[in-house]
This record gives sequence, structure tokens and C-alpha cells, in this order.
Amino acid sequence: MTAVALAPTAVAPARPGGLLTGTGTLLRLALRRDRVRIPVTVAILVLMMESTYSAVASAYPTVEQRQALAVTISSNTAFLALLGPAQHPESLGAVACWRIGAFLALVVGILGAMTTVRHTRREEEAGRLELVGALRVGRLAALTAGLVTALVLVTVTSFAVAIPVLGEGADGALAFACQNLVAGLAGVAVAAVAVQVASVARTASSIAVSLLTLTYVLRAAADISDSVSWLSWLSPMGWGQKIDPFGENRYGLVLLGVATLAVGAAVAYRIALHRDLGAGLIADRPGPAGDPRLRSVGALTWRLQGTTLGTWVSPVAAYTLLVGFILDSVDDFAGDSPQMQQIVEQIGGKGALQDVFVVTIMSFVGLASGAYVVAALARLQTEETAGRTELLLGRSVPRTTYLLVNVAVVTVGTVVLALAAGLAMGTGYGIVAGTWGTSFWPIVGAGLVQVPAVLVVVGFMTALYGWVPRLVVLGWALVVWSLLVGLLGELLGLPSWLQQLSPFSHVPGYPLEDVTAGPLLVLTAIGVVLAAFGVVGFRRRDVVA
Repeated sequence: MTAVALAPTAVAPARPGGLLTGTGTLLRLALRRDRVRIPVTVAILVLMMESTYSAVASAYPTVEQRQALAVTISSNTAFLALLGPAQHPESLGAVACWRIGAFLALVVGILGAMTTVRHTRREEEAGRLELVGALRVGRLAALTAGLVTALVLVTVTSFAVAIPVLGEGADGALAFACQNLVAGLAGVAVAAVAVQVASVARTASSIAVSLLTLTYVLRAAADISDSVSWLSWLSPMGWGQKIDPFGENRYGLVLLGVATLAVGAAVAYRIALHRDLGAGLIADRPGPAGDPRLRSVGALTWRLQGTTLGTWVSPVAAYTLLVGFILDSVDDFAGDSPQMQQIVEQIGGKGALQDVFVVTIMSFVGLASGAYVVAALARLQTEETAGRTELLLGRSVPRTTYLLVNVAVVTVGTVVLALAAGLAMGTGYGIVAGTWGTSFWPIVGAGLVQVPAVLVVVGFMTALYGWVPRLVVLGWALVVWSLLVGLLGELLGLPSWLQQLSPFSHVPGYPLEDVTAGPLLVLTAIGVVLAAFGVVGFRRRDVVA
């Protein structure tokens, strides 16, 4: 026999440095991946703030008009719950910050949480962090890079949205930035722990968003009743409100957000050091093998998509229910403002402002439905890249059936979302106003009339996935464009043809306007054609393994 000398097995060199080795490299990678997402997000929120400031300045230009508005708000429980008390009406900046402050703080908190989840648990779930961890990268580097990326987003956003009110006073604008920053820091902290607790990104996101929404509810309860005003100290939204922009400007309260972030990061680091990669404190519980409830593509799809739909329906229904409670008081906003009274007269007298409010809120519900569609159908690409689509199609499931069932489930979800919003708002209004027959069903119809426009988003996403699945992210571009057109199309003087590229610009403003079948049928037809085009592409292309 001939002896063969084997080369010694190469041994991977020990990792130099410590637990944070490679953080800088991963941070640069994360920021590069978000080089479009962060500027677009910041720009949208700044434009929303500018739009709100301009609207308040136009409707309530004098101190007397703003004082009258503050008196109206202080006696309306629903308005207090939704927006908080209107303080310092002598300052235009204070009123503008009150008008959008609570909502904007919640949005910044959610953005911080979602960014943290995207760069940590989602990367881990996809298996990319396992590959990164095999290199010279510290165990805590990925988590640190994700936290810093989220902090960059919330910090830049918080200070950028204060720019529109900078002319009302630099101190007040800085306080407004701190108000949003507190919520953003809390969102990052909550998500940092959630990604260690949950083993799936979707669950981590649901935990973080639910907790942040709960803090909004605690703040609302504190504003409604003096007997439980102490609840505001348990809520980052309450801390931000107590900063009191354009009033006392208590900048020091931002330290509560910093402390929350420090505690959340410390807990997250502690858990991350002691758990297995890919695992969470709450382990996945696979269902029973051969579950008869999952023997069809439809049942499986509904099982996968049902949770996503629930996480969208719950906050939308809760918000529109609260809006329904204040709908009967909307006309009081006109007060002594000649500008608002003129608007009311132009659109039809008393009660017409309520219809304008319904149309506006339901247009946002339509955009939320479009965002749900993008999030739900983008999951098809995730399933494909993870190899699960190939396994499913290998079990005699026709491609056409697979795609159409997913599209059908998401389409049903859009109807459920619109219907839930209409029913919730109509119920809230009926409880307060005591009128059901004449107002309830028009409000429900205002929600359902958004569905044909959302079907265009369904068709667009299906076409993208069917032909070039890596471009499904462009679905967000359509939703963002529709949002910008709705908010600022007229203000910026965009050409009519450019505004009409948004499917939502063709939705009739019911109940202000009569509903005609033509535009709705055309929107539905466009959605169906795009979906059919996507099915053809899916049948022709290779499935990514």
C-alpha cells in the first residue's frame, strides 16, 4: 500500500478583538441598505408636518381663533384621547405641534422599532447573520449595528420634522424634536428586547408595535381623566407630551427616553449573549404533523396571512372608532374662524365638514390597505427565496393555483380592512350622535369605496412578483407616491396627469360626492389585468431555490 500524507486541516483563526468586532463594517452595510429608505421616510414626515403647519396657519391665523379652538378641545373627551390637550393657543407653533404631535411621536416610535427588527431578527431569520457570524465578527456586532441604524433614523427624523416650526421659535422647535425623540428611543428599546424574545421577525414586530400602541392608550387615558393622570408617567408618549413644546420646553425629560434605551439595550445584550443564534426566549411551536386544517393551499395561505391581517385590522379599527367618537364635534372646529366657516359654506353648510373628515380619514385607510397589500404579497418573495415555495410546488400544487390563492386571500383582507374601518367609525359616531340609519351606512360605504384603488396595488404587486420578484419593493413606491399626491399634490402644484398616476386619486369622495360606477370599474379592471399579467409571468419564469 502506498502511504499518502494528508495536509493538516486548516483551523479558523481566533477572532481578534471582542464582542463588538466588525460593528463598523456592519453599520456601514446597514446604512447603505437604508440609503434610500431613510431619506424618503424623513422627507414624507417633514412634508406631513409642513402640511399640518400650513393648514393650521390658514385656518386659525389669530390668537382669538386658536383660543376658541382650545376651549372646544378641552371639553371634548374624544379629542383629548386622540390628540391630547391643546395648550398655549397663543403660539401657532404649539397648536401645529398639538395637531400632529401625538400621531407623529407614535409613528417615529414604530419606525424605530421596525428598523431595529429589520436589521437584527429579520437578518437572523433569513440566515444571513449566521454567515456573518462565521467571519471575524463579534457576537454583539450585528445587534449594535442594528440599534445604531435605528437611532440614526429616529434622531434625523425627530429633528427634521421640527424644521417647519423653526420660524415660531428655536426653543420650541427643539422641544418638539425632543418630544418625538423620546418616543423613537423607546421604540428602539422595546424592539431590541422583542427581537431577543421572539424567534420570528413578524412576532417581534407585533410585540413592539402592540407595546407602543399601549403607551399611546395610557397617555390617552391620562388626558381624559385627572384621577389616572399618573398613567402618563408610564408612557413614552406621555413623557414627550410633558416636554411641552412652545410652552415650558422641558428638554430634560428626554433623559427618560435615554434611560429606557439604556435598559432595553442592556437586557437585549444580556439575552443575546446566552441564546443560540436563530432562537428566542419564546420558542417556535410547530403544529401537529398532518393537520387536516392545512391540507389545501387556501388553508395554508390563510394560516400564514391571517396574523398579518390581524395586526393591520386591529389598530386601524381602533383608530377609526376613536375618530367616530369625535365626528359629531368636527363642526365645532370651524368656531369663529372665517376661513373655516367659508370652507364649510362652500362644501354645503353644517354637517358637510363631517363628510370632509370622513373622506380624509378613509383615504388614509385606503393607503393603509395598500401598505397591507405590499407587506402581505412581498412575503411571497421571502417564501420563495427561503425555498418553501419550491417545496410546495413540488407537491403537485399548480403554479397558477398557488399565486391566485395568495392574491385572493390578500384581496379578501383588503375588503375586511376597509369594512372594519367603516363599521368602527360608523359605530363610534352612532354611539355619540345617536343617529344610525342616515349616517352609519354612508360611513361604511366611504371605506368600501377605497377597495377598487387598492386592487390596483394588488395587481401591481402580483405583476412585479410574477415577472421580477426582487422588484416587489417598488410596491412601497406606489403607496408612498399616492400618499404624497394626496397630501401635497395641490399644494405643490403638480400637473394633473402626474397626480392621476395614483390610483387613489380616482376614488370618488363619498359621501361628499356621488359614486359613479365608471371609475371604480376601470380601477378594478386595471387590477385584474395586472394580476393576470403577473400570473403569466409566474408560470413562465424559474422559481428561485
